[in-house]
Amino acid sequence: MRQCKQNGCRNLIPYEDSYCVSHKALAESKSIIKEQEQKRLESVSEGYRQSERHTRYQNSERFDELGHSFYQSSKWKRLSQRIKIRDLYIDSIDNNSYDKNEIVVDHIVPRLVAPELAMNESNLWLLNRRHHNQKTRIEQKMSHEKLMQMSKDDWIKMLKN
Repeated sequence: MRQCKQNGCRNLIPYEDSYCVSHKALAESKSIIKEQEQKRLESVSEGYRQSERHTRYQNSERFDELGHSFYQSSKWKRLSQRIKIRDLYIDSIDNNSYDKNEIVVDHIVPRLVAPELAMNESNLWLLNRRHHNQKTRIEQKMSHEKLMQMSKDDWIKMLKN
């Protein structure tokens, strides 16, 4: 014999039971309410996951351009690190060395223009944030054909000014 699990109840019950007769129905109704609340929360969470609110750029025009899943992939992270080591954290435009947070691995020919070159090491170089932002602004004004023709040397000439 043991005491009922209900807080404050001292009724003795068989060991295999959890609650006395007077509290058994109360405990069952609480468990039903708890299950319903859990289902409600799960449906709310599912709705939230399906909604577009949880992703910052989901509704913006830049969502696809930013390619969040690509830049978060382990393959890209490894390749990006390899390029930083290859180029010794030195900006390709001004030849200055930068900290890891100040340098960006950039696609010479943008990923959206030539997806087949996205993981090609010869299409990657290091730019500091200022040069990267400047290059991005220029890219947005250029046609895809012109971007495909731009070489590393062309970008260096353009960004040095």
